[in-house]
Amino acid sequence: MIVMPTTYSPMTVSRAFRVVEEFELSGRVLNVIYDSQTPRAAIIEADVELFDGIPRHRVIAALDLQHKVALGKDIVAVERCWEDATVVQVDGVCVERAEREKGLATRLYEALVLRCGVTLVSDFEQYDGGKMLWQKIARESDQIAAFVLDIEQGAFWPYDGTRVIYDGGCIPEERIWSQSPDQTCRSVILVAENKKRVSQLIEEPPR
Repeated sequence: MIVMPTTYSPMTVSRAFRVVEEFELSGRVLNVIYDSQTPRAAIIEADVELFDGIPRHRVIAALDLQHKVALGKDIVAVERCWEDATVVQVDGVCVERAEREKGLATRLYEALVLRCGVTLVSDFEQYDGGKMLWQKIARESDQIAAFVLDIEQGAFWPYDGTRVIYDGGCIPEERIWSQSPDQTCRSVILVAENKKRVSQLIEEPPR
């Protein structure tokens, strides 16, 4: 489970992270920051405040990631639309309680995919919060395309050589998510990519 840092020092932000997006929320300026080496990402307050007399940036959302070069039958390595992308797997996401329901987790995903050229893949185990986030992104994001990938089959849904965008409801839920102790869908993950980048390779689901 992710343990979210409460603050970062200005030196840490400058040395380890790249600011990839700046936006305003509730009268505050926030920065999306990304460390491609670790890898990790976060949303912080752009202005510093004093914590025990020391200037720090408050962290309001964080994303733990893992570099991936292969999944299942090396599908990440061979999938042609991923040749020039960095593929990272989501280990966990956390948003401060007071900042939830403001779209910050979605903002993190979109910033990484759109501004950093990252392809995000889900963890192999999804808790309710992670499941709801992926469904929300699939339903509401007009910039991210979400796909369902079975790494054991080495194929995207509908597993016939094509792949269809998951819109949060077009694929039966029991074909995506497993409820513990059931492991039927253990090999199924979700993939988030730049919708414009893959627009020539995908088939939109019927509306």
